[in-house]
Amino acid sequence: MQTKAARDYKQIQQKIENLDDVELIEVINFIDFLQHKRVHKQRRLAIFEELRTKNITEKFGEPLAWEKEMRQDKPLEGRE
Repeated sequence: MQTKAARDYKQIQQKIENLDDVELIEVINFIDFLQHKRVHKQRRLAIFEELRTKNITEKFGEPLAWEKEMRQDKPLEGRE
């Protein structure tokens, strides 16, 4: 019995056989894009985890409170 990954791989192989050189390059570029995307997601998650464990709010304050403060309407000159 084949695993789902093995079936998917076989299906990909069958579809690739019908592609021309230009289309194969596009497939390779897309695979590179997916790998790049995964690496950057892992890096972002690692950074967020590091920030969480360092309790960054003690040093810089609560980000939600800062955002609410920044979004408060401020009087603009000539628009009172």
